[in-house]
Amino acid sequence: MKLKPARRGLGWLLCLWLTGCAAPGPLPEAPPKDAIERETLSQQQQALALRHAREFRLARVAVPLLHAALPLCPEHTRSWFGLRMHYRYGYPPAWREAATTLYHLDRHARLRAPLPGSPAARAGLKAGDRIIRIQGRTLDSRQMPLEQAEKLLREQTGPVRVQYQRGDTGSQSVELQPLMLCDWPVALSNGGPVNAFAYGNRVRIPEAMLRYASDDDELALVVAHELAHNGLDHIDRQLRNLLLGALLDFTATLHGIPSPGIAATLGIRHGSPDWEMEADMAALTLLKRAGYPIDRAPAFWRRLGTDFPGAIRHSRGTHPNTAERYLRMQAEVERLQKK
Repeated sequence: MKLKPARRGLGWLLCLWLTGCAAPGPLPEAPPKDAIERETLSQQQQALALRHAREFRLARVAVPLLHAALPLCPEHTRSWFGLRMHYRYGYPPAWREAATTLYHLDRHARLRAPLPGSPAARAGLKAGDRIIRIQGRTLDSRQMPLEQAEKLLREQTGPVRVQYQRGDTGSQSVELQPLMLCDWPVALSNGGPVNAFAYGNRVRIPEAMLRYASDDDELALVVAHELAHNGLDHIDRQLRNLLLGALLDFTATLHGIPSPGIAATLGIRHGSPDWEMEADMAALTLLKRAGYPIDRAPAFWRRLGTDFPGAIRHSRGTHPNTAERYLRMQAEVERLQKK
């Protein structure tokens, strides 16, 4: 079958384009497939270890603050026993082999490194211990997934009996006394900006902020600030302002007045800078109550302004600028230290 002239021309043009494209020079011989698989597994294990180290740091910093914040969350508390567990099937399939070989996982729950001073650590539990039963209930992926175990632990108000096994030794049993915390999970989120987020019932700290915090005292300030937002009901207030503004926008539109989200924007900004300052002040109280030093806290805002100059003269749209925050916080530190 003969090709039409237009199609023949297009074919010649495609050939010229393919032959004219730049190509890389000679490359080394491709590594064996099994070598690539081993390196992939190694990198995944390193990534898991780093992620868990960051989660450990955040939890170590957050727990004392969640305990110190109890006066702010009288209706939202939980019992905490320090049982940070994982098991093979709790990881995505692509990461399951790396987690299994790194932590020697199977279908049973195993303990991740207990936080220093936690109920689990005080009872002598260690990373890698196989958790067999909690309150007489067997823990494995078929009978009681970790989500159910964590729910059970949160509901306990008294001591919990834990049966565990270490290595090839026989099972042992310990009793854990609970520590009461605000039931506002503080979790690490992937990537993200140098920022932190409160949602009224939880807190999220992006990895970028965790890396930016030069030490645990700075990280504690960030976490305490977000916990203060939750405890002072700022998120619900902001949402109410947003909904009221949106209602005004809708009413204006019904009456033929263009209002493309203007009232909603004003609503969400109304009071926001002052709420930020209120959270800053409350954060200092939480830090002091939790045993963290407060004298260096204001310097965080000075460093943030130095690293992100746009924040130095930031308008009071939703957040005050770093200069104002530094000075206000410095004055509050001096006031608290005189008590």
